[in-house]
Amino acid sequence: MGRNWDWSREQGRIKRLEAEVQARVNNKPFDANNVPLHSHDGTYQSMFNKGWHSVLEIDIRLRVDAIRSYHAASNRIAKRFEVSHG
Repeated sequence: MGRNWDWSREQGRIKRLEAEVQARVNNKPFDANNVPLHSHDGTYQSMFNKGWHSVLEIDIRLRVDAIRSYHAASNRIAKRFEVSHG
């Protein structure tokens, strides 16, 4: 495979993870079958689709858990030291 194909596949994974994590963090519905347009080139779009559909549930959960853990730790530190983040 060419580098651009690999890049398109990786972009599919990245965009899916970003979209899915944002939807879960904000308690919004997400349809994984609604793949966004990445390229008008059929091969690049096909590679993007493969990357999009290669994301597993565990990938999503790890990201969501990391974000929630970070926010929880940040809030505990803010309370402990009475710091405002805003």
